[in-house]
Parts: sequence; C-alpha cells; structure tokens
Amino acid sequence: KQAQAALRRTMEKYAATCRLILCCDSPSQLIGPLRSRCLGIRVAAPTVDQISLVLTQVAKKENITLPEALAVNIARESNRNLRKALLMLEAAKVQAAGRALSDQQLLPSMDWELYIRQLATDITTEQSPQKLMAAREKLYELLVNCIPPTTILKRLVNELLVKVPDEGLKVSVIEWAAFYEHRISMGSKEIFHLEAFVAKYMALYRKYINEMFG
Repeated sequence: KQAQAALRRTMEKYAATCRLILCCDSPSQLIGPLRSRCLGIRVAAPTVDQISLVLTQVAKKENITLPEALAVNIARESNRNLRKALLMLEAAKVQAAGRALSDQQLLPSMDWELYIRQLATDITTEQSPQKLMAAREKLYELLVNCIPPTTILKRLVNELLVKVPDEGLKVSVIEWAAFYEHRISMGSKEIFHLEAFVAKYMALYRKYINEMFG
C-alpha cells in the first residue's frame, strides 16, 4: 500500500506531462485514491480459439508439428492464460523427447501446481500441529518463489474442493477462502492469512470426520 501511495503522488506531480498505463488482474486490491485517478478499461482474457491460433503460429515458426486437438486441449487447460499455454506447449515438447506431438499427449503440470496439490493432500490426510507446521513451510516456499498469495489460495481451494465429499463442507471452505482472500488484500503478512486458512480447513475437515465416523 505504501508503494501505491507513492505511485499516486507521482501521478499527481506529473499529471500534466506524463500518462501511465497500469495493468492488474484484481483492481479491488488497488487503493481507492489510485483507482479514482485511473480510467478503468476491462480487457477480457483471450478465447480458447485465439489461444489455439497463437499456439499454432508459434509451433509453425519453431518447426513443430502441433495437432489441432492438442492445441485446443492446451488452450483449455491453461484456463485462457496465454503465457501459461505457451509454457505448457514448451513443456510438452520437452516431454516428448524428440518424438512428434500427438493428440493424446499428456500435458505436464507446473511445479508449483504439483506442490499445492501435494499440500492439499497432506492437510486432508492428517490434521495435526506437525502437518500445520509442514504446511507453513510449503506456503513459505511458494511465496519465496514469487507465486502470488491469491493464486496460491485459489489453487489450493480448487484442489481441496476435489477432495471434499460433502457439499456443505465445500460451501464452508469457499466462504472461509473468500474471507481470507479479503484479509490478504487488506493486510501485509500474506503468510499469516494463508496459514490461518489452512488451519481453519483442517479444523473444519476434522470436525466433519468426527461427526461422520465418531
């Protein structure tokens, strides 16, 4: 927030001679005075067809034979994120080890996604102080590697929802995730709020197991 306040002062000081173009994924995390001095323009994410076309063009320039079905699959798995789609194409080519890409090519997940998936498995398998400490270390590792805290939270929630069998518990997980996402945007110590969400999930899941099986 201090950096945003400094940027606001810069914008005010050089408003007559300078125009800035700001790009962000979540305008709600910008302070009000900064948003009020900007003209908001929403740019939608590229469609699956647009990403497939870009992947095909890149593959052609790199002399890679890219099946159309695989290009569409990559575009869908990337969640309409062009940068991620290009990285997935690169990873798929490396994984092929010199062989031609096929329609059935397995798409490798990114390392940080696998890390979060393992974290979700760990805290669902066992709820204990030791697991909470281990989860804290994993969260620190993700933050140190410049994974945004909101991205960590959203990905973790998606992985947890796959593992949670009860619909009521899923609703609770989503509600608490929204609560802690707001806390992250308002606070400065992301690790505290991420760890708090993990602890809350472990408590909710332990309570659900106790009620189901005694």
